Amino acid sequence: MTGLFGSVGLGGNNRASDVLKVQEALKDQGVSAGPLDGICGRRTIAAIERFQAGFLHRPDGRVDLNGPTRRRLDHAHARSAQRSPPPSQRPIGQARISMPVHRADGTETPAPRLPAAAAYWRQDTPLPAPGTVNRGVLSPSSAEQVARFGGMPSSRMSQKDGPITNPTLLAMIATEDVGPFRATGLRMALASLRSIFAEVRRELPDLHPLIETAGMKVNRLQRGSTTKVSNHAWGSAIDLKIAGKLVPFGAPNSIRGIDALVPYFNRAGWYWGGGYRRARADAMHFECGSEMLRMAR
Repeated sequence: MTGLFGSVGLGGNNRASDVLKVQEALKDQGVSAGPLDGICGRRTIAAIERFQAGFLHRPDGRVDLNGPTRRRLDHAHARSAQRSPPPSQRPIGQARISMPVHRADGTETPAPRLPAAAAYWRQDTPLPAPGTVNRGVLSPSSAEQVARFGGMPSSRMSQKDGPITNPTLLAMIATEDVGPFRATGLRMALASLRSIFAEVRRELPDLHPLIETAGMKVNRLQRGSTTKVSNHAWGSAIDLKIAGKLVPFGAPNSIRGIDALVPYFNRAGWYWGGGYRRARADAMHFECGSEMLRMAR
């Protein structure tokens, strides 16, 4: 990057012209920093960290004038200009870092050619403090959903998936494309997912193709219960994984990709399972909030 006058990123000088150059350089490598606006916000800092994840043990979210991230961006740009197609023709989310690793004894070993975006978004993160997510969104109770749909999903319920026989609920279920994948669930939930993922694709295009589902409609009871119905049985909940990585039920952590999706889902009226009490934390799980379900038809 020519003409960079100061540091960019977390704690940097962040001159607008410098920030814009870094944003453009990151975009050239398939790492989105959001709008090219010269403003160093959370998305720009997160994009720097994602790029750094391919070669730094501890990404710091900052590009210094003579630092390793500046050199890596310059080197990656030069390599891309010689060997790669233009950014508009390169698959989103597939930026690859293949710089040598410098060891303490002065020798070099090739760095693994791993998708930088996937490595970043799969990183473990701590669960948020209680009350910091799902603000204004309520998790619907089993009884609330039974009342909403005029009865249980089927006459016989167990811990295993079974066919839905409730005609009111069955008429609301569909299988549709929601963006990164196809899913089966409530039509209104599928429409909401399409809108959420379209927004994610615009703002975090390197995360979007890494989003996968671990299941939506599964007609069963809640874990360990003989009476309460799982939200999955109504087709009103979905489990997500990032680049094949799934956070198991009860785990004390989340991952960066899931964390990034939480604000989008909360704004759309979905409740995130990472906000459950710690013993039942379920970071992979998102469910339609009570207000959303009142509008299901």
